[in-house]
Amino acid sequence: MKAWRLNAPNSIELADMDSQPVGKGCVKIKLKYSAVSASDLLLYSGKIPCDAPLVLGRQGIGMVTEVGEGVKNVIRGDMVAVKPFSACGGCLMCKKGRPSDCENKIVYGFTEDGFLCDFAVVKAEDVYKLPERIDKKSALLLEHIDMAITTINKLNLEHGEHILINGASYLGIIIAQLALSYQAVPIVVDVDKDRLAMAEKYVYYVLDHSSVNVRKKVLSITGGRMSETVVHVPQCGLPFDQILPLASQNGRVAVVGWEDTADINGVNAAPILNKQLTVMGINGSNNNFSAAINMLVNHTVKVDFDNLPEVNFLSADTLFKDLSGAQQKFIFSRVVMD
Repeated sequence: MKAWRLNAPNSIELADMDSQPVGKGCVKIKLKYSAVSASDLLLYSGKIPCDAPLVLGRQGIGMVTEVGEGVKNVIRGDMVAVKPFSACGGCLMCKKGRPSDCENKIVYGFTEDGFLCDFAVVKAEDVYKLPERIDKKSALLLEHIDMAITTINKLNLEHGEHILINGASYLGIIIAQLALSYQAVPIVVDVDKDRLAMAEKYVYYVLDHSSVNVRKKVLSITGGRMSETVVHVPQCGLPFDQILPLASQNGRVAVVGWEDTADINGVNAAPILNKQLTVMGINGSNNNFSAAINMLVNHTVKVDFDNLPEVNFLSADTLFKDLSGAQQKFIFSRVVMD
């Protein structure tokens, strides 16, 4: 099989690799779509250490071409999405029914070979059959929707509450859309005009921190209470401590991102103490893939982002060279295998 393999920082090659056998409880997938995301770029640049060589790519959409013994949830020919992590099934958290908190979980494209390849073998329990009417390219953003679901649930967002989202990234816009479906009031804040313009297609309250007094606007929108809930999406928007004052007294705050993509060092924690804020972290997929698929099918969340870059598999290395080291407005690019 062919795969984009990271051999050392800033060194990626299209390698010929041995075909993997399909063991009991596993399936082989011919990949149709993958992606290059923020965590891939950090691995490529060496900002996140890894055990090289490593096939990158945490998102995978493809067709089942072979099934192992005992597999019942999919058959040959099914189009599937692969969950970005795989739980061990034997640790305490797994036995408690919390596989996303597995103590020994692997993360594809991070601790285990990922999906920037033409074929992959994974556990059948990690794949989800995609309905015919779902756009398969859109399914690459299922992990984003999964994280948005977890964010809304952990914040215990209620009807009529405000949710201030710091960062108009794809993830931030998806969280805002999901908040609308809960009949909450999202307020998206950023300083990048291109990201803000994208957010305006989906959300009513979009605030440019570089041109408006955000505190006054939030006071006006919330009737003087400030925002009951706040979401910080790292790598875009404003520094974390500049957003905390926009939370209400006893507000709930979520930092939402992927492994090692958040940098909130040197944060002034005074607003957390003064306002007695509850702060929580949400990292990666949290086992909401089935719900995320339903939301795509029912158009509860739309991911028709017209600026999402796309390249052919054989040119995937250009994404790393073009994106690495630059300040990107949107860090997610689709890779098409055919």
